[in-house]
Amino acid sequence: MTRRISLGLVGVSLILAGCSSEAWRVEPQVSGVSSSLRGLSVVSDDIVWIGAPEGTILRTLNGGQTWQVMTTELAGGADLRSAHGFDEEHALFITAGQPARILATRDGGASFAIVWQDDSGSAFFDSLAFWDDQQGLAFSDPVDGAFLVLRTHDGGESWQTLTGLPAPLEGEAGFAASNSSIALTGTGCAFIGTGGGPVARVLRSCDHGEHWIALDTPIAAGSDGAGIFAVTASGPSTLAVSGGDYQSPESMAGTFAISRDNGDAWLGSDAPPLGYRSDIVRLWGEWIAVGTTGVDLGREIELSIMWRDSGWDIAAPNAVAISPSGETAWIIGAEGGIWRLKAR
Repeated sequence: MTRRISLGLVGVSLILAGCSSEAWRVEPQVSGVSSSLRGLSVVSDDIVWIGAPEGTILRTLNGGQTWQVMTTELAGGADLRSAHGFDEEHALFITAGQPARILATRDGGASFAIVWQDDSGSAFFDSLAFWDDQQGLAFSDPVDGAFLVLRTHDGGESWQTLTGLPAPLEGEAGFAASNSSIALTGTGCAFIGTGGGPVARVLRSCDHGEHWIALDTPIAAGSDGAGIFAVTASGPSTLAVSGGDYQSPESMAGTFAISRDNGDAWLGSDAPPLGYRSDIVRLWGEWIAVGTTGVDLGREIELSIMWRDSGWDIAAPNAVAISPSGETAWIIGAEGGIWRLKAR
């Protein structure tokens, strides 16, 4: 069962300068909810799906001018932190915690179906991502001492459990912070970030999930709140990770690293993001990293990335994503916050 509410766009936009001479337009929007938003999926410049607590789902079909708010009882009251939209009608959501279920809608949220559910009572999903409209992965914290990664070849209608992943280290798991634990490339690579253990690692496969290895990174580690919160792939071999320790959100130690060889070697930054960062993307030749203390912009200086505060009035952001056209980006966060980013 679902319910819908339509709400309007705030009639104000803020014109703010970025790191370069190009200006950015940051448009705050009215979401119609007051909960913390984390599950962001941008289908196009106009279509965006967002998963929220208590089985709530938001959707816009007009670039955020209006938002529909829906709820599904099949979520069992859980937070929908993992989301993937295929088009304006078809989307998938995964609950964070129990009951651990993958939910699908093919009618724009009018109805939902359970396409997979956990029978162990132990799964806790962190992220969902797709290579194309058929092949995708879902990542959960370890179950019975092994990482749980699911793969689909039919757009999420059915899921298979992958085997042969590296064994988790003591305390190692993932973070359901912003649906950003997985990065996929057009060449069939998959990268999954971990945390909570003695080392923050990237699990890597470059054959659509058939074989995996684990790679150490310099991201903050050693406590249950520290590790990799976001992974993004840029170009044929460039991989960036962001994170830190969400329990010490202002600490700048181990908040960013970049690899230019698919994760074999890593380089930090002399001017890292200004605190824990739960998501990261590359847009218009610059990097954007978001976390509870704000938004940072990064510029490439020789082989490193130098970060600075964006100065944007965005409170407690959790996630950022870009439309396939590269024309629009979206940020979501605490208290139902949604912001659309455009270049002037």
